[in-house]
Amino acid sequence: MCEELGDEEYMQAYVEEMGATSLCSAADGAGCSEKEVGFIEKCKAKDAEALAKDLARLQGMTGQSMKPDLKKWLSQRIAVLKQLVPTEAKEEL
Repeated sequence: MCEELGDEEYMQAYVEEMGATSLCSAADGAGCSEKEVGFIEKCKAKDAEALAKDLARLQGMTGQSMKPDLKKWLSQRIAVLKQLVPTEAKEEL
């Protein structure tokens, strides 16, 4: 598989895309890009209800057709929001 995907960066991107996950930790910013860190800072200013609404909205967009870079950014935002939304708010979704 390493030969098919080339270097480690491509392999990591493939795993994140296919697993619908991210290595970004919203708690401390470890493994996050600058774009993700900026998104985390914006989200920290919102309450749990607003975060849950944003998560539901973004999850509703997952089936839509979009460019690969936008799809990646969508999945990164969803992964961050899943970490920030309290468990109680996730159950309401």
